[in-house]
Amino acid sequence: MIFLAILLVGGAFVFAEYRNKKAKAIYSSTEIAKVDTISDDAQKQDSDGDSIPDWEEILLGTDPKDPKSKAVAGSKSTVTKDLTKTPEKLDQIDTVSREFFARYMELRQMGLSKDKTSQEDLALKTASGIVLPQSKVYKTSDILIKTDISKEVVKQYGNEVGIIFKKYSIKSRNEAVIAKDAMDKENLEILKEIDPIILSYKNILNNLLKVKAPQTMSQIHLDLVNSVSSLIFVAELLKKSGIDPIAGLQGTGGYLKAMEDFNSAFNAVKSYLTFLGITYTAQEGGIIFISNQ
Repeated sequence: MIFLAILLVGGAFVFAEYRNKKAKAIYSSTEIAKVDTISDDAQKQDSDGDSIPDWEEILLGTDPKDPKSKAVAGSKSTVTKDLTKTPEKLDQIDTVSREFFARYMELRQMGLSKDKTSQEDLALKTASGIVLPQSKVYKTSDILIKTDISKEVVKQYGNEVGIIFKKYSIKSRNEAVIAKDAMDKENLEILKEIDPIILSYKNILNNLLKVKAPQTMSQIHLDLVNSVSSLIFVAELLKKSGIDPIAGLQGTGGYLKAMEDFNSAFNAVKSYLTFLGITYTAQEGGIIFISNQ
């Protein structure tokens, strides 16, 4: 939860460029810790002369060019009210961000914004307000299983699964790289490159669910199915990164784990086939499970 909060906070200023262009001129860092180390000029800039720096007014949600819009300095309740009370319906990222900045401003006013314990407490409170969706997890009852566990049946299984991957896999940059590229270039159109990847994963998953796995490989097959389900979930999160920062950060954080799970399941199939001494010709689908192929 702490790691997620740090990701959310750390990435907030990157994604904020799509939410609030006013903040872009002031926040050039992606680390919340550097809010306390922005340039002296930026810290002192006070466009409306109300004794509240422009950057702080942006956090408070007040107009840095209107002295009448300022909050009461030193009032924690006022800061929290200004940031979290609104008649409009907020999505999760707006709600969490406002609550985070309200708590952060309270720490600043109390001189605790650089205190480690206070920072950890802030991270925990921020994370506790985030409700994250999870990928679909399949059970044994969701897959097809054969009671026949002969070597021939296992070989057939390897062929069928290999054909699925050969038919539906595509050559592409990985989805995490695509999402990063889109954010770096501030071009959300780049995220459309993830669409064919998502379709590829879905085709693979749907067809894996139609394969009858030998009883002895049921857990391996289930792990493979769930790993592809996770890849779909992560790819869809990354596709949403331009409009949903929390989804993007969750996708970024979950990408490596999803890939590790997939590689582990894929290698488990390969290891079992190798253990049984099963081989394939270059024309057979199962050749993808043979080492060095």
